[in-house]
Amino acid sequence: WGVNYSGLKVPEAKGEIVEGTEQPVYYWKDSPAISGMAFYASDVFAPWRHKLFIGALKDKEVIVMRVDGNTVTEEGRILGDRKQRIRDVRVGPDGYLYVLTDESDGQLLKVSPAATR
Repeated sequence: WGVNYSGLKVPEAKGEIVEGTEQPVYYWKDSPAISGMAFYASDVFAPWRHKLFIGALKDKEVIVMRVDGNTVTEEGRILGDRKQRIRDVRVGPDGYLYVLTDESDGQLLKVSPAATR
């Protein structure tokens, strides 16, 4: 459940418009269970510039989005072939994407665009 500014409950992921609430810019009908997020602003990997990387625990992948203003113009997925829950996503000072998995033998992955093909 969400709560609008008046304190009244709003059903989660129903796609309903409720008067007095602000609609999300983007949402999934079935939550991927997002868990970590990083905006890529580095110049190291040009194809990733200005993209948002979101960890997904349930979907076991990293969601990659391009956002233009208040509009998501592109959505893709990477690392799903690993079939590991993604706990966190960060951009390192070296421009690489660092992904932390949430398994009993969790891993810290150093990711570049070539590694995701």
